[in-house]
Amino acid sequence: MSVLSQLKEEQLFTNAEQEVVRYILKHPKAVINATIGEIAEAAYSSPSTIGRVCKKVGVDGFAQLKIRLATELDRLIENEKAVDVMLPVSKEDDVRDFPKVLFNLHHQSLLNAYHSLDIRMVQRMAEVLYRADFVYVLGSQQSFILAQDFLCKTAKLGLPFFNPSMGGFNNNLYSQRKAKRQAALIISQYADSRRVDRWVDDLKHIKSEICLVTGNAKSPNIWKANHTVIVENQEAGVGKIGNFSSRTGLSFALDVLYMLLFVKDYDENLETIQTFIGGRERPDW
Repeated sequence: MSVLSQLKEEQLFTNAEQEVVRYILKHPKAVINATIGEIAEAAYSSPSTIGRVCKKVGVDGFAQLKIRLATELDRLIENEKAVDVMLPVSKEDDVRDFPKVLFNLHHQSLLNAYHSLDIRMVQRMAEVLYRADFVYVLGSQQSFILAQDFLCKTAKLGLPFFNPSMGGFNNNLYSQRKAKRQAALIISQYADSRRVDRWVDDLKHIKSEICLVTGNAKSPNIWKANHTVIVENQEAGVGKIGNFSSRTGLSFALDVLYMLLFVKDYDENLETIQTFIGGRERPDW
């Protein structure tokens, strides 16, 4: 059930909580752009009361409530039903509707990613990666494709970004690097596999600053990484027919990160691209 629908069920809430609920239902767009303190003041309530309302509608906290509200409002504008990210189609569906279903799925995924993205954290990541003398870009399985795509884009910027073999690190590789500032970008939907655990442990051992982009807010590696961007996509580890939602969401976050890196040397990077376009040979990008 949607958050908006649950908020309309008055019997779920105490009198104090209903004051908050009425304010949210009356000013949903304002809530999306406000802090919990601002809403508490506007609704003549308290942050703890707002926290109880959040729990009763099945979200982890006020930040998650804002994401859900924003997504549902956008869907109402588009007049589309939510698509099941795990199983978007069934055998009874008309195949002629598949393009529309997938379009709505990706649109929904982009909305989730957009509203959950912490741009300040992405900016911090861009600063860390830009200033590093050597950057590992890592991703396994489906996320390996996203890592390779990110590397292809950043190759245009002349930054020292590299990807070791898909099988993992060679410890001798570390001893050969003379970089004073090492950093790593790990891309992983769940960020809880043995491979990611090993990456994080090895990177911390060599004192590399770790940036993690993931869709799993419960990954234990979030607390081990120096900087984490969580991309909301509502995709579970089992039972899905494809990683449509996570791929779209993570790709969106990485594209934003790439843009922030690009503008660091905007004029120089633009000149480089225009030089290649004007030349006789095109690069393999």
